[in-house]
Amino acid sequence: MKPQINHKTLFAGIALATGMLLVSSCKDVLDLKPLNAYSESDVWTDPNLVQVYVNGIYDQTVMAYKDGGFGWGAQTDELYGNFNWTNENSYVQGEATADNQTASSLNRWGDLYASVRKCNVFLSNAGRLDTVANGQVVRTMRGEVHFLRALAYFELLKRFGGVPLITKVYDVNDKDFNEKRATWTETQNFILADIEQATKLLPAAYANDLDKGRATIGAALALKSRLLLYAASPYFNTSGDKKLWQLAKEAAKAVIDFKGASYALYGNAGNGTYNKTYLDFFNPEVIFARVYSGLARADRYNTVSRDLSPNGYEGYSAYNVVQQMVDAFEMSDGTPFSWTNPVHAKSPYANRDPRFYATILANNQLFKGRTTQFFEGGDDSPQSPYSPWNASKTRYVIRKMVDESVDWQKQDYAASQWVGFRLSEIYLNYMEACAALGEDGEALTYLNKLRAQKAGMPAVIASGQALMDKIRQERRIELCFEGHRYFDIRRWGIAETGSKDALGVIITKQADGTFTYQSSTVQKRTWIPALYFYPIPRTELQRNPALTQNPNYN
Repeated sequence: MKPQINHKTLFAGIALATGMLLVSSCKDVLDLKPLNAYSESDVWTDPNLVQVYVNGIYDQTVMAYKDGGFGWGAQTDELYGNFNWTNENSYVQGEATADNQTASSLNRWGDLYASVRKCNVFLSNAGRLDTVANGQVVRTMRGEVHFLRALAYFELLKRFGGVPLITKVYDVNDKDFNEKRATWTETQNFILADIEQATKLLPAAYANDLDKGRATIGAALALKSRLLLYAASPYFNTSGDKKLWQLAKEAAKAVIDFKGASYALYGNAGNGTYNKTYLDFFNPEVIFARVYSGLARADRYNTVSRDLSPNGYEGYSAYNVVQQMVDAFEMSDGTPFSWTNPVHAKSPYANRDPRFYATILANNQLFKGRTTQFFEGGDDSPQSPYSPWNASKTRYVIRKMVDESVDWQKQDYAASQWVGFRLSEIYLNYMEACAALGEDGEALTYLNKLRAQKAGMPAVIASGQALMDKIRQERRIELCFEGHRYFDIRRWGIAETGSKDALGVIITKQADGTFTYQSSTVQKRTWIPALYFYPIPRTELQRNPALTQNPNYN
């Protein structure tokens, strides 16, 4: 059962309008002045108003669903974006330039630097709170902002590589803006310094349930783990420096061993509870999450169950799972699936890793009271009488994160949780670092623990490169659609493997009720070497003459 949460006052996860936050948090202040009458001295001497300001940084920095996961997946061998919501087609078709980075794009250079500026404004003014606010309150807010600035810079780093490191608050009196890009390592070290400050200032947990979702020590340590894993990976660690892998291992283990919170794996596909990882708010596996209120519509964020579901259920099929992702799931005995195996080809959705059924909705599966009909002419097909323009082009949709109890025909929005960091990722970070260091036994222990507890899958027996391949396979399955695959294949130096044409399947129902399957190409894709990084928008290059563009963009 989901915990009962007052979504009107919970933030750090909850994307409510600033006005609503003001009403719920600062009603006494609102009784004194209209919203547009706050002076700078009002804000920086009132901890309630400052907390609203910090809440706004969360809203801009912590991305979710299409911005945090699905849009990235649609640029890889995970997904096809049915409506190009994040401008992913310009990337997968090799057309991305410095001039076509739209507001809906995942580029986000401007938004992320706006977040950095807000963090810098806070840090330059926070001292003014010390004499008027509870010391612990101010301390916690400082920790939150250091975490959020670290997160904003990490989001920039993973998109662009090294970027300008801004700590000054620029204003209208500044005539020149000539900030050079830092190196990848310099940017990484800047982020680590912010994380270190955050861990000194943040609590391990919050006593008040209404504060769940705010940054914690665990969230800061999880961000450090992800960052150091990237730094140790082959594309960035070209010399194969084992010290970097050791740091990545230690960072992951620090989260696993953290005593300040009771993190534990949660949900098992083998017993039908896998999606509770995402649907049960702030469960033990969640290290950091963003929750969207069910009180007011936040399109694409608290409408996710409608957005992902098939057209025959009045859903949008917004992101279609590609055949390559479907085929990546093992058989239930741990062996690979293959279309060349006659038994597999006859019943391609039978006897698969239990996570398959919790993650992907395929043909002839029970969903919301009936079996799905992705076959030609079926209710969930492009020939359906029910919103055929919303049909899946691949004949698969995402089931992971979908709350099947929501009746989006009556109300298309409901409270939802985007999990930003969870313990399964940290296990995967740890086992990858262990394997890179040749500690195969430790890597196997955590790999098999994850497989058993999340899916009831058989143990792996492997070593060396075969073990690393198994870990990468496990990461692909366990973390799919959560925004990792795009960056994983880049940090491994194999980004082009995720850029092959997006495939689907044509399903024909026979007279005897059986089905036949024929491969189809849903989208032709083009790989260009530039796509290891995003382009810096042309407008930013024009504003700052010291900026240099990423390789292979003109």
